[in-house]
Amino acid sequence: MKKSKGNHPHWERRLSAWFDGECSDLDAAEVRAHLLDSPQSRAKLQEWRRLREDLSLLQPAAAGEEQLERMRLRFEDGLAEEVFQVSRALRQWNLAAAILLVLGLGFWFRTHYWASSSHQAYASEPSEVDMAIQELLSRPTGRLEQD
Repeated sequence: MKKSKGNHPHWERRLSAWFDGECSDLDAAEVRAHLLDSPQSRAKLQEWRRLREDLSLLQPAAAGEEQLERMRLRFEDGLAEEVFQVSRALRQWNLAAAILLVLGLGFWFRTHYWASSSHQAYASEPSEVDMAIQELLSRPTGRLEQD
């Protein structure tokens, strides 16, 4: 079952999937059978194994319990500080919003009620009480004393 060079890119994709553990059992069996017949694919597989080993040397050692505890404490401290800062910022924004609301309502009230009531003075027809008061005030003072 010798494969030609034209099929090599196809097999390289399948070999890569098998190498990464990403293929089905049926595909894995086909790739293993191909590896028996293809020295090029076996060489590619060996190259990938060496690369994986080299890359594993670059990986840091697993963190110990003490390191993990320090990292957790630093994270919690940082998180607490961030929550405090956000809380303080929200209080400041709330204060600013309250001040703007009070100023805005004051301005609105001033323009709609205070200013409008001083500019809109209308004369009305004198009522009976107003006419009676006017009549009493227009009488001569001597006559009021006699009554």
